[in-house]
Amino acid sequence: MGTQASSTRTDDNEQMVKAFIHERFIELFLSQNKRSQLSLMGAAVFIFITWSLSSRSPWIVAWLFSVMLFALWRLRWTAGVLQAQGGRHAELKVGLLMAGGGVLMAVSVLGFGGMSDLGHAAVSIILLAVATGSVISTAGYRGVFLAYAVPMLLPLAVGWALSPHDPAEATIHWGLSVLILIYLAFLVGVAKQQAAVFEDSCRIRFAEKKLNAQLQRALENESEAHRAKTHFLAAASHDLRQPIHSMNVLVAALSMRPLDERGQQITHLLANVNKTLAAQLDALLDISRLDAGTVEVAHRLQHLDRLVTEHFQLMENAARDRGLRCSLQVDGPVPVWTDPGLLLRVISNLTDNAIKYNRQEGEVRLRVWREGDRACLSVADTGIGIPVAEQPKVFREFYQVDNVERDRTKGLGLGLSIVQRLSALLDIQVALASTAGQGTEITLRMPLAAQAGAPAAPAATTGEGSAGQAPSGLRVLVVDDDAQVRQSMELLLTEVGCQVYLATGTAQACEIARRHTLDVLLSDMRLLAGDDGLKVLQSVRALQPGLPAVLITGETGPEQLRLARGAGVPLLHKPVHLDALRAVLPSGARLAWPAAKPPVMPAA
Repeated sequence: MGTQASSTRTDDNEQMVKAFIHERFIELFLSQNKRSQLSLMGAAVFIFITWSLSSRSPWIVAWLFSVMLFALWRLRWTAGVLQAQGGRHAELKVGLLMAGGGVLMAVSVLGFGGMSDLGHAAVSIILLAVATGSVISTAGYRGVFLAYAVPMLLPLAVGWALSPHDPAEATIHWGLSVLILIYLAFLVGVAKQQAAVFEDSCRIRFAEKKLNAQLQRALENESEAHRAKTHFLAAASHDLRQPIHSMNVLVAALSMRPLDERGQQITHLLANVNKTLAAQLDALLDISRLDAGTVEVAHRLQHLDRLVTEHFQLMENAARDRGLRCSLQVDGPVPVWTDPGLLLRVISNLTDNAIKYNRQEGEVRLRVWREGDRACLSVADTGIGIPVAEQPKVFREFYQVDNVERDRTKGLGLGLSIVQRLSALLDIQVALASTAGQGTEITLRMPLAAQAGAPAAPAATTGEGSAGQAPSGLRVLVVDDDAQVRQSMELLLTEVGCQVYLATGTAQACEIARRHTLDVLLSDMRLLAGDDGLKVLQSVRALQPGLPAVLITGETGPEQLRLARGAGVPLLHKPVHLDALRAVLPSGARLAWPAAKPPVMPAA
């Protein structure tokens, strides 16, 4: 059965190849048609002049007129004739067209009787040249070539043998006749080789075309798989963020209540577990946004030395908790023109990897320096290192060198993939140097800023520092279609002294806005039945203009991210951390927030 199926596929493929060769032959013939007919008319004019020197017969003019009319008809109608009836019998039609031209040109041999030997030679040279040129225009196809050359050269050979001549010259005339036949046979051999070359080239082109089609299908499949992966990450991330967001809010609310020491330990552990899971989802979100092309780069002047120094102060505690030594070397001011937020994410992922994959009592070294017109930053560790064979793979998504046990504290293997994508956006060159068992060093090189003496961009302020002395509490409208999210947000906001109103969509939100004066709107982006946070925002602000608002979303799809960004209000991604929520709420409210803790570095 398998052999029969294979044979059938081979036969089908061979038929496709032959059809392709046939199409290329017709294309070649049509592409040569204009040149061939102009050559035919030129040859006819020269034969007419030669013939006219030995005869004044009006038939000579009629012959020239016939050749010209045939050539002009060919110029105008050849393509239509070959394409008639869907191109059926195209090769037969080509043969008939060529035979017609060959017969017309052979008529000139009838004038040999009155021509001199010089006239014979001139006509012979012209006809031989025309026949030789047809090898190219017919691609050497034997049937088509013979349909043109035989009706033209065979009468020419006969004409030389039978034309009046001196008996002493008989040998010459018969010899030339034989030579013409030999030349015809030679042209048949050349045509055979030309046909073989043409067919081979067509087979090569067919194979290339087939291979290109396969490659195109493979690229389309790869693109479709990539889109499916991005869609899956977006959907899975959104669905997982809802319960994690509720858990995060509930843990925050629980941490504000009086607990015994054991309860505090459990709450702290639960918060760390939740932060790890949230950080992994954040990494998925980053990959999805980078793949979707929705990450905007906001360049500004930034001192790399100060940015790294501030980051070092934060990561040093995390490194020391794991028994690692840390060092920082800064060789003077290093101004760069970059997006500090995205650059900080790159640095955080590198230092996070250096901490996670280091040895007990190992070391993490950071260095900032100038190198010509480039700013350089290196992050080095004394950890497990990366074998040479593995180094090209470490920037792939979900790839981890030494985590076969899938230790969740080591993240998902997205850190370096995010580094590579963000570095491409920021025009940063990434160089990896690593030795298995000795450690890894990753060096970033980016252009220096022109204004070397300009001050660094101001550090971002947090919501905690902006708290004013207005009466405590906020009147907050929370809009979400998930009951658990609404309840958990109500618990948290009530715990810090807010008056909370809950709604599931635009209609309920408007009803509440008509009855109560609000201080802030917190709305989910995607709601039920085609409703969304943008509609809520527009409708509620129509009732209470200028109402501060925050959009909260678990979406990672590019379209939703663009819409949220275009709303012109703060956007938080689920799960929302307590510090992030505090930072976007209106200043001037004295709320019962717990003391802020240093941010935990996310595991990517």
